[in-house]
Amino acid sequence: MATVIYRCPVGAPGECPTSATRGYCQVHMFQQLERYDPAEDAPPAPPPVPPSTAAPEAAEAAGAAGAGDPATRPARPPRRPVVRLALVIAGAMLPVHGEHRRGGGGLAVGRDEADCAAVPGLAGLDQLSRRHARLRWIDGALHVEDLGSTNGTFVDGRRITGPTPIGPGQRLRFAMDVDAQVIEIDEFGAPR
Repeated sequence: MATVIYRCPVGAPGECPTSATRGYCQVHMFQQLERYDPAEDAPPAPPPVPPSTAAPEAAEAAGAAGAGDPATRPARPPRRPVVRLALVIAGAMLPVHGEHRRGGGGLAVGRDEADCAAVPGLAGLDQLSRRHARLRWIDGALHVEDLGSTNGTFVDGRRITGPTPIGPGQRLRFAMDVDAQVIEIDEFGAPR
């Protein structure tokens, strides 16, 4: 029976400790650990070598020379830099989940959204819809999208009608007076 391992999806190999249970990364506190299969990172098995007419000594020497040579190993695709953003709303900082998460990551905004449960007083604002807006990653850029709310979603004072790209420093407004700002955070969740 294979052992289930969970690891941080944003940390470099060996940077963050792995765990046998689900939870959050000890280094990147807002990153939820994801299931990891060590077989995925194992190098592919070398293709079978057809019988050759070369001398066995020459074949052994060629195999030994290429075994540890980094130039002959398959290259891993480069990791994209991780952008960490958060939404500051009513004094609470809500991290925007990375695009590597299932469903594209992001953040749901609304009175009944679990992502907003930590925002004091937000659940009692009738002007904010239960499911008001969603921040989500599209092609590596963060976008905000109104989910058909009654009072609208605004980016830098303009009401949006479709997915609109946003970034650090931009101001959002949900409904009449629920102001928010997008900020960049470091790997520990502190504002930059």
